[in-house]
Amino acid sequence: MSPGTRALIRKAWLESKARFSAAAVILGILGVSTVLRAPATIAGWERVHRGEQMSYALYIWLSLPHGFLQFLWVIAAVILGLGGLLREEAKGSTGFSLGLPVSRRTHVLTRAAVGAAEAIALGFIPGLIVVILSPLFQREYPLSQALMFATMFVLAGLVFFALGFLLSHVLRGEYAAPAVGLAGIAAFYILTKLPSLESLSVFDAMDGKRVLVDHTFFLGSEFPVLQIVASLTLAAFFIFLSVQRAKARDF
Repeated sequence: MSPGTRALIRKAWLESKARFSAAAVILGILGVSTVLRAPATIAGWERVHRGEQMSYALYIWLSLPHGFLQFLWVIAAVILGLGGLLREEAKGSTGFSLGLPVSRRTHVLTRAAVGAAEAIALGFIPGLIVVILSPLFQREYPLSQALMFATMFVLAGLVFFALGFLLSHVLRGEYAAPAVGLAGIAAFYILTKLPSLESLSVFDAMDGKRVLVDHTFFLGSEFPVLQIVASLTLAAFFIFLSVQRAKARDF
């Protein structure tokens, strides 16, 4: 790895560290609160659904991959994609980045790699906290399930990071990219609730809704491979467009 690339990695980390740290704290709190809320939430659910029992696995699935985690992580992923040469140009600070002995392609791909790594790390935080804290409250959640859910979740969801990343290379303004990106994602979410478009739902691939083993709300050997491959392909295409945009622009 060249000194220029190492400098870019460090620069990308320093620029995104505050956003990553804030998101990590929020998702950490989500993991802790999920465990703490379990007794009251499960009891309330069983009062409403008389004669039925809510398993801890169902509660965790509804609270994290199918619930708050999906919402909060998507927002964090889009925000982590912000930055880049267009933002530096607006601040008049492109001199350092463009002065390094690396190509614009390397600059963009390095930022994308750092941001994607941060987004992936965030996706594992709540589930691991649940695994660690559950025994303190006479509950148990398998580490293997937490890792499987998180892996599936982030692989399917990286397309949202890539969307934010692309928009940050296209749109000017501090809030334009996240506003357009999150509005577009919200519209897409609503559209995929239509029966005719349900098969396009990235969100169902993230939470594993269609590959859960019977009513255990655990994952088995089956993964939504086609949806994940399609999502990663689209994410790679967004990053490619970002590279082309950076190379074509006159900074």
